[in-house]
Amino acid sequence: MSVVIRMHFDGKVFVPDQPVDVPVNEPLDFELKQTPEELAWDPEKAKAAIRRIVARAKPVGIPLEALRRENMYEDRGL
Repeated sequence: MSVVIRMHFDGKVFVPDQPVDVPVNEPLDFELKQTPEELAWDPEKAKAAIRRIVARAKPVGIPLEALRRENMYEDRGL
């Protein structure tokens, strides 16, 4: 059986937007799908996501010279 229940996340738990007739402690499978409004392209959200990724980036310690194409493939004979 499949039922769609709209809900929102309050920062800690998912809260149904309407009453739900489910017994307490009933095991359920949960599938997350974004609504069409959330799928719309938002340049500001994209910029914020890139800033979060860059802020978490850690240097890998690979010298730039090692990343040159000539140096990456010289031992492979390609």
